[in-house]
Amino acid sequence: MERMIIPSDAELIISTSSKGDQSKWLIGNTWVKENNRGYENIAEYVAFLILDSSNLPKTSFIPYTPCIIKKSDGTVTEGCYSNDFRGSLQEVTLERLFEVNFETTDDILGNGRYSTEDKFNAVLEKVHLFTGQDVSLEISQMLAFDAFILNEDRHTNNILFLYNPITAVWKLAPIFDNGLSLLSDLKDYPMSKPIDILKKKVKAKPFNSSFKKQLALYKGAPFINRKLLLNRVTESPYDLGRAKEVVMSQLNDAHLQGIIIG
Repeated sequence: MERMIIPSDAELIISTSSKGDQSKWLIGNTWVKENNRGYENIAEYVAFLILDSSNLPKTSFIPYTPCIIKKSDGTVTEGCYSNDFRGSLQEVTLERLFEVNFETTDDILGNGRYSTEDKFNAVLEKVHLFTGQDVSLEISQMLAFDAFILNEDRHTNNILFLYNPITAVWKLAPIFDNGLSLLSDLKDYPMSKPIDILKKKVKAKPFNSSFKKQLALYKGAPFINRKLLLNRVTESPYDLGRAKEVVMSQLNDAHLQGIIIG
C-alpha cells in the first residue's frame, strides 16, 4: 500500500457516522481517512471497483485507494485516500437542505403511515422543490448500489448536494463514503461468523431498514457488469479479504440479479 504521511500542522477532522467518529485529514486536495471499526479502507476500495465496473458515468462516483497512514506522532495505521471533489462548490447534506428550508426529514421518514415508496417520493418531491433538480433515478440507483454493498450508513447526512453560489445551480454529489459496507465493521460482524448469517443482520437507511424494500425503489436497467467486476476483484493488487467474499455472495443473490449485467 502507498504510505500517506500526515504533516504535524494538518488539521484533524472528526467526522461522525452512524457508528461513531472517524478521523480524517484534508491535505491539499486529498482526503485521508483512518480505519475505525475494521477494514473500511478495503470496503471503500471495493465499492469503487463495483462502481467502476458499472455503466454509471465516471464523474458520478469517487475513487478510493487503500493506504498506510503515518501520523506526526509516529503512529502507523491503515486507511484510504480520495480527492476532494467539492472544488469551489458548497456542500449541503440532504438533512441540511431540509433544515435551511425550515423543514425536517423526520416528518416524512418517521411517518408510520407512509410506505417506503411514499417516503421516497415525498423526500424527492421536496428535493425538487428546494433545488429544481429531479434526482429520483440517481438516488434510487444509489440505494440499489447500497443494497449490493450492504451499506448501513446512508443516513440523511450522508447524501450530499453541491451548490454553485455564482450560478445558483444545484447538483447531486458523486457517490462517496462507502466505508461501512461489505461487513467491514469487525465489531458488529466478526470474522468468525458465516457471511450468510451476518448479511441478515445489516440494516439499510434511510427510507427502510430492509435493503430489499429500498432496492425495489429502483426502476432502471441493470448497471453492474458481472464479468468486469469479477476481473477487477481478481486482479486487485490488494488483499481484499472478506470484502471479496461478500461481493461473490452478492453476485449470486437472487434479489440482486435485476441490477447485474450478465
